[in-house]
Amino acid sequence: MENSVLEDDCNSMEEDNDSLDSSPGQWMKQRRSSVLTGRGVTLKMLMDDHIVEPGNGCLSIDYLGQKFKADLLQSGQIRWDGTKHLFNSPSAWAIHVKKLINPDKKSGCGWASVKYQGKKLDLVKSIWYRKVGQKLSGLTPPLTPSSELNLSIEENGDNGNYSDSMEILESNGESNGMVDNGGAVDLRSEATKARSPTQEVDATEQKMDKEKKGETEAVKLQNDDKHNNENGTNEKPKIIKYSMLPKEKSKLPSTTQVKSVHFEKIGKIQPFTVSITTNCLMLMDFHCHLTTSEVVGYLAGKWNNQTQHMTVLQAFPCKCRLGDKENAALVETMIQRDIALRGLSLIGWYHSHPKCDVEPSVQDINCQMQYQLKLKGEGASYQPCLAMICGPYRDDSKSSKISAFWVMPSKEERSLDLGMPMAMKVSQQQDVFLTQDVLQEMKMLAEFYKDANDAIKFSDKWHSSTTYLHKFKGSLTDKLPKDNSDGRLLQYIESLII
Repeated sequence: MENSVLEDDCNSMEEDNDSLDSSPGQWMKQRRSSVLTGRGVTLKMLMDDHIVEPGNGCLSIDYLGQKFKADLLQSGQIRWDGTKHLFNSPSAWAIHVKKLINPDKKSGCGWASVKYQGKKLDLVKSIWYRKVGQKLSGLTPPLTPSSELNLSIEENGDNGNYSDSMEILESNGESNGMVDNGGAVDLRSEATKARSPTQEVDATEQKMDKEKKGETEAVKLQNDDKHNNENGTNEKPKIIKYSMLPKEKSKLPSTTQVKSVHFEKIGKIQPFTVSITTNCLMLMDFHCHLTTSEVVGYLAGKWNNQTQHMTVLQAFPCKCRLGDKENAALVETMIQRDIALRGLSLIGWYHSHPKCDVEPSVQDINCQMQYQLKLKGEGASYQPCLAMICGPYRDDSKSSKISAFWVMPSKEERSLDLGMPMAMKVSQQQDVFLTQDVLQEMKMLAEFYKDANDAIKFSDKWHSSTTYLHKFKGSLTDKLPKDNSDGRLLQYIESLII
């Protein structure tokens, strides 16, 4: 239902240029209406107000690793150099090229997908809303050429980086959500889903101001050593015992790490047992080793309500950057389909802490609590949710440290209080052989991160005289299947990353 609403909204905002009355009075009326309602805005309007200018190859779409370029004509139409087809709106072009890759694609939403000289058109349009809206009210002098647009966007921090977007499965409670039986769960508040165009402009400018000052959550996460260690120091986040946390835990910094509590320490029994296959562990560890950035993925398997036992059978890595909200829905839909085709159920998620301990952060705990509530069900349909954290490069140990946790809801009546992270004991089951599914996932992951700036260079030194490659292979050794007596599997894995 939400997709159809989004599609209608995108299409209604992009009328064909031919439908506009050419008389000056009607043209001004159309522009004023567009500013007030957000509908009927076209590229021609932006061109007439010198917000954008026609040019060859100035429009582009990045979709699932492929880049498409097109020309913006003086008429406001888009000419794609792939077929020389003409399109009357960004959405028409966006849906056309996306369907070439993904035939099931239902909408293009071109203002969010198409970029003008590297800047997304929805941001360009927000500049138009502000400037033209003020001009129509007689509050500003005439608009300057489009060079001012480029300066305005760059100064406000929109550089196209994925960290500026809503992050999928990010542990900050603001993600697109986990895949459940009904598709991707939307964790955004209802208040953010129905804003008027003027509210969107205000929100955009507020966000841009925050980005300029480095105050957005994404920038905070990037600057934090837990995620990228960009400050060049070896200082690691402090780990605090749950019992030592302040009473108002909801005000804790999101990156604060909390030591998981063992059930026996509080006189309780683990509510359900967990086992995990070596194939699942190997794919998860392989994924986390490929990059210095945090990665995420889903866990699928079986839940036995009678024995209260969870069997984690397979990992499903998200081949998508954390901030790539455009591709997130497609990636999650494909994973949901793959899980269903294998007759499995979604039972958890994993993510990496590349260079720090594998204790959960405050944002990890809040995120896991939300997922537990989404998946729990009732009565016979009850199903728990497991979270796992992999630390590939946390210290000088060759083997990655992997932890599992579950969140015990707080006893406090305040819903915002932090739940207690509970350490889960997990037994390992060795597979007989590595399946073709896992081998194919490894191949696709290696290709996905191959030329990335944050990709690990496995020939480089990791610690002392040990290379990243030797460390990597050492970590996978205890996760190998039974039939790996000749060592060919590690040789094949090495060939994927070197």
